Amino acid sequence: MAENADALLSVRGVSVRFGGIVALDEVSFDVARGGVCGLIGPNGAGKTTLFNCISGMISPTRGAIRYRGEAIEGKRPFEIARRGIGRTFQIVRPFPILSLTENVLVALGHQSYPNLRRSTRVFGTAANRQAAAALLTRVGLPTGHARLAGTLPLGLKKRLEIARALALEPKLLLLDEPSGGLRHEESQELLELIRSVNREGVSVILIEHNMPMVMGVCHRLVVLDHGIKIAEGDPAAIQTNAQVIEAYLGKTVN
Repeated sequence: MAENADALLSVRGVSVRFGGIVALDEVSFDVARGGVCGLIGPNGAGKTTLFNCISGMISPTRGAIRYRGEAIEGKRPFEIARRGIGRTFQIVRPFPILSLTENVLVALGHQSYPNLRRSTRVFGTAANRQAAAALLTRVGLPTGHARLAGTLPLGLKKRLEIARALALEPKLLLLDEPSGGLRHEESQELLELIRSVNREGVSVILIEHNMPMVMGVCHRLVVLDHGIKIAEGDPAAIQTNAQVIEAYLGKTVN
């Protein structure tokens, strides 16, 4: 697969091996600027491993990842975050004894972390608190009080996770199963939030098992099965792809 110079993110031939286990095998795809790309597949397909490679949590065994034309494979997570890639996790873990505002302030202070001298600066300034309040409002969370993050229900914790990721001012946002564990109404509200974030110019890669959400928000889908990319295309094409249906259902389509 030739590299697309216009892509925001290009993944080429990425493989990951853990001992004798092949978690990803020569995976290649692009994410367009301003696009929403769904990364789907059965459990154990390698989706989160791929997110870990893009966000710097692990280094690929082989292959290249280019973001805005720059090679980022092997860089540390804070280096990738500072370049404009934000991420949420499947299991949300806010700082439970910090308020909603304080959780976002931690993310707003990311520019200070790589340097010990700079990390001693107080970043809970009036300007940062105003920015934190704006981010909380943006994702539909309350502001102006000291509610602790640990007291939030799951749906609101997921919104807080997105607010913290947006504090990095990303151009690319990786969302790992944002609707997992949510009620239908909460999933629909989250879908609208993702659309809103995308309209504001943030590209998105979405890992999700909620197929109505995937089909409703994604412009393009990449399908993994046992670490191999088995299909790529628009949602309409993927819905009728026999290999994709077999991977999910374990049978072929006549």
